[in-house]
Amino acid sequence: MERTKISYGEHEEQYGHLYLPERSAAETGTCVPVVMIVHGGSWSGQYSSSLGTRYAVECARAGIAAWNIEYRRVGAGGLWPEVSNDVGAALDALIGIAAELDSISLDLTDIRVLGHSSGGHLAAWLAGRRGGALTPSLIVTQAGVLDLVTGPRSGIVNPAVRALLDADYEDAPALYRSASPIHRIPTAVPMHCIHGSLDTLVPVSQSELYVAAARAAGDNAELTIVPGEDHIAFLETGSQSWQRSVTAVLAGTGR
Repeated sequence: MERTKISYGEHEEQYGHLYLPERSAAETGTCVPVVMIVHGGSWSGQYSSSLGTRYAVECARAGIAAWNIEYRRVGAGGLWPEVSNDVGAALDALIGIAAELDSISLDLTDIRVLGHSSGGHLAAWLAGRRGGALTPSLIVTQAGVLDLVTGPRSGIVNPAVRALLDADYEDAPALYRSASPIHRIPTAVPMHCIHGSLDTLVPVSQSELYVAAARAAGDNAELTIVPGEDHIAFLETGSQSWQRSVTAVLAGTGR
């Protein structure tokens, strides 16, 4: 399998690994979809894109391209909005990446974004981005942190959100709302939120409330609750959370 490290900015954390499918679409003369993978880890520099590597390999083996990105994180060169700026820049970088490829064509009208936990927050935030060069065709969140206003005020991953935004909600409510995916609805981007029923780190209510709000606003949103699995199950290849995530991100590709 071909894997290439590509920088999308000047900072050492602004890069991604591009995985091209083993079954080259060049043989059929068609373009292949792309999945951009945004890893989790509480937006912290203690965690890296290696968390998304197995998903990238799985998608490439299934016949689509995978763009497993790194980005500036808390303690690794970034707070808000550097973190969100990087995720947007990584998405838009696919234009230049696609132009440089000879062996395969990327379908830039079919870019799926998969994100776990804090990566799910960034993936969902990207759906509501305005003015970007590219727009995702589908967002799949895995136990995503989707409401930065009510979640942290209820104690959900509060220290991590406080570190990301470098402010308390009481001092910067507008900042919290602007960084909160649920407050960027409607997005017009299809969303599939997957959550384990036993998740105690990011409660399933984060996905339930987001999907309800998205549907009420006219967005296409789907909710899958995985019974008996927790937050970390998404990183375990034998779990139902893993399998349902792969199925969701490959939906409609014929793979």
